[in-house]
Amino acid sequence: MMDHAAHAFHASVFDWMLVCVAAVVLVWSLALALRYTVRPGERDPGHIKRRILLDETDGVEEARRR
Repeated sequence: MMDHAAHAFHASVFDWMLVCVAAVVLVWSLALALRYTVRPGERDPGHIKRRILLDETDGVEEARRR
């Protein structure tokens, strides 16, 4: 009954190339995600992340100036 599963592995060269390309894309995207997580490279003082880094007292004084 299980004889048909013994010879189920018939991968062609094209199948292996697809797997290798997918593995390269996966490793490349993970490397980029880690790189930009650890060192994002944003130096613009007007970037949105600066709003998060401001202290709460800075936000109150900034609101009073407006």
